[in-house]
Amino acid sequence: ASGIVACAVVVAAVSVIAPALTRAHSTTSAPAMPTGTATVYVANRTSGVTGWVTPISTATNTAGPRINVGINYDMAVTPNGKTIYVLDLISDTVTPVSTATNTARPPIKVARFPFAIAITPDGKISYVLSENSQLTRIMTATNTASKPITINPVPARIDVGATPAITPDGKTIYVSPGLQSDYLIPVQTATDKAGKPIRLGAAPTAIVITPDGKTAYTVSTESGTVTPIAIATNTPGPPIKVGQYPEDIAITADGKTAYVVNSGSNTVTPINTATDKAGPPIKAGRVPFNIAITPDGRTAYVINNGSSTVTPINTATNTAGPPIKVGENPSDIAITPDGKTAYVVGSASGTVTPINAATNTAGPPIKVGGYPYAIVIAP
Repeated sequence: ASGIVACAVVVAAVSVIAPALTRAHSTTSAPAMPTGTATVYVANRTSGVTGWVTPISTATNTAGPRINVGINYDMAVTPNGKTIYVLDLISDTVTPVSTATNTARPPIKVARFPFAIAITPDGKISYVLSENSQLTRIMTATNTASKPITINPVPARIDVGATPAITPDGKTIYVSPGLQSDYLIPVQTATDKAGKPIRLGAAPTAIVITPDGKTAYTVSTESGTVTPIAIATNTPGPPIKVGQYPEDIAITADGKTAYVVNSGSNTVTPINTATDKAGPPIKAGRVPFNIAITPDGRTAYVINNGSSTVTPINTATNTAGPPIKVGENPSDIAITPDGKTAYVVGSASGTVTPINAATNTAGPPIKVGGYPYAIVIAP
C-alpha cells in the first residue's frame, strides 16, 4: 500500500523510503462479533526519523496513545488478535505489540531490511521476508527468531518482492524473490525447505490463495496478467489477461470470484475461479491501488489513490456504486470482522476514514498524524 503510486520499489536509501508493497488481503471470513469489540491499528511514520502505531477504538472512533515501534514498514496481526508484529527496517527488527495493553515488547532481530510479513493460520509462526530473499521464522509463543534462511540470493542490492502468502493448512508459504525474478518459490513450513521454482514469465507482485487452499493467484504488474497455480502440484496455468498495471487482488470468502485492481486502466477485473475466465472490467476511480472484501462477500471496496476515493462494488452484479470521499492519497484498507465498517488510511492527510458498510457513507476522519500507510484490525 502506498501514497506514492508504485507496485513495488527497489530502495537505495532507507532515509527516504515510502511504503511500497501492495498487500493482498485476507480471503478468510472472520467470525462475526458485536460492534465495538475491535481495535484498529495504524502504522505511522515521519520522513525516515520516527515511527509508531496508533490504536483506534471502533466503539468510539477515537485514537489512543501512540505505541513507539521504530521506522516501521509492514505489520500483521495474529489470528487470535492478541499480538501485532511490526517490521522496523532501520534496526532490522520486528516489534511485537500486545493488543491487551497496547504496549510494545522487546524487538526481535531478523535479517537485514525486513519488508514483508505473513503469519500462519494457526498463529504459531510469523515469517518475515527481508532483502536478498532472507526468510526469518519467529515462534509467536516465545517471540524467538530462527537463523534466517536464504530463498534466493540477490547480489548486492535490496530487492523487494510480493508479500508472502501461506496456504490455509499452513503447510506451504509462497515467496516472491523480487522484481528481478519471474518465478515463485514454495517453502515447506515444517522444514523451511524451498521447493522447485514455479516459472511465471513475469515477476509476481501480489499473491493470494483461495479459501479451499487449492489455487494460488499471482499478479504480474508488468505483463498485466494473473497466473493461477495448482497448489497440489505447484504447476501454473495459462496467464489470465486483466487490465493495465494490476496491483492487488482479493478473493471472496466463498472462493468463487477474484477481483484484480488495475491501476493503469482505472478498473477492477473479476475472475471466475471455477473457469479462470476474466469478466468485463468494472470502472473504478483514478489509480486504484488496494482492495478489501466484506466478510459476507457482498461488497468489494477499492482504494483510488489518485482521486482520494473508495469505490464500492456490488459483487452480486459487479457494478460500482458512487465513489466515497476519504483522506488524501489513501494507501490501505481494513474491514471489521463483523463487516459493518471499513477503515481507510489517508497517507497524505494523516487520517483514517471510517466507512459505514450498510450505507457506504464516510464518517468524520480520525487524525493519526505522520504518514500513515498500513492498517490491521484486531478483536
